[in-house]
Amino acid sequence: MHTRGTVLTEEAQMQMETESHPSSDPRDMDGALERLRRDLLDTPPVELESNDVVDETDEADLIDYASLEFEVERMRKRLAVWEIFMAAMRDGARSWAQVQQSLSQEDFDKIMAICDGIPLRDLLLDLR
Repeated sequence: MHTRGTVLTEEAQMQMETESHPSSDPRDMDGALERLRRDLLDTPPVELESNDVVDETDEADLIDYASLEFEVERMRKRLAVWEIFMAAMRDGARSWAQVQQSLSQEDFDKIMAICDGIPLRDLLLDLR
């Protein structure tokens, strides 16, 4: 059974206070996405000459797959946590305090499992 209104521990409340960090502003995210889009579009294509071997790649052009995989997994975790918060908002929470108060113990347990030892603040914000 899913009950709303469970009071969170002080530690959980501290972890969930994310709105004070400047990078939580959607405009910052929009700006970062716009810079990424410009960087991708402004990168000139690699021109190969007929005698170039395709396997010879400049070190600067190599993709760090491990870092990319890590970042994609972090994004999935962030999305899962935000979906829990969105469910609380759909149920009527209109402020972060109301979101926190409306989370059930089941929600809190899901968030803790998603974080898997990473502080919630570090997961939701781009802290490295």
